[in-house]
Amino acid sequence: DTLPPGGKGGRGGGGGLSPGRLDLNCQTVKGLIQMAYVLFANGHVNLPGGRSASIAGGPSWINSDRYTIDAKAEGSESQAAMRGPMLEALLEDRFNLKVHHETREVPVYALTVAKGGLKVRPFKEGSCTPIDFKIFEQFPPPPLPELPPGQKYCPDFGTMKGPNVVVDAQGTSLEEFSKSFLRRLDRPVVNKTGIAGLFDFHLEYAPDETSPAFHPDGGDPSDPAGPSIFTALQQQLGLKLEQAKGPGRIPGHRSRGEAL
Repeated sequence: DTLPPGGKGGRGGGGGLSPGRLDLNCQTVKGLIQMAYVLFANGHVNLPGGRSASIAGGPSWINSDRYTIDAKAEGSESQAAMRGPMLEALLEDRFNLKVHHETREVPVYALTVAKGGLKVRPFKEGSCTPIDFKIFEQFPPPPLPELPPGQKYCPDFGTMKGPNVVVDAQGTSLEEFSKSFLRRLDRPVVNKTGIAGLFDFHLEYAPDETSPAFHPDGGDPSDPAGPSIFTALQQQLGLKLEQAKGPGRIPGHRSRGEAL
């Protein structure tokens, strides 16, 4: 395996997804730490925490200098294992990296039921087969199992409709909705509704600096065409996001002998 400098500037690339190979292009050390110790910690995907956890400490160059990884494992290791535990070992070997985790109070959004009550429609059993979100803990996720003739999986996607984001999800719990579809917000979302069961969600909102679109060309924050996600949640789903504080894991580190 090699870790040559990739220069400064540019944008990092995810590389290929072949079993037993790890190809990462133009990555900052901070991004590699986020990938190894948070997003793919323990060899599986940790999407909610992986996108929002903060990295503390280290010299300034971990945010600017970029590196390329071209690594090959002895066996056909999964991408999640190579981007998690095996990448941790590589960083610790090449950079003398030392990491510890702290739990601190961090900014979060608390998801609660808005005044007037919940407006989402209860899921109709048998209308479709809900997707087990645990499948997305694998990277890349495997194909969904085939269903018997006449059955179909519940719709579960986000897309763009002009400048607006549209979310459609059937057979989804409020917990999964907060973890999966609200994870793109600028802070983690904690489900405080206390409501169990499965529901059908349809949400349309204009992306802004707190809620980016699903792709770079979707939405212009300076000229929103629809309501913000905060307004849309209340008006369309009867849900409310409130700023709050909650526990969060903060990976702190030092590299090349430099103290935190």
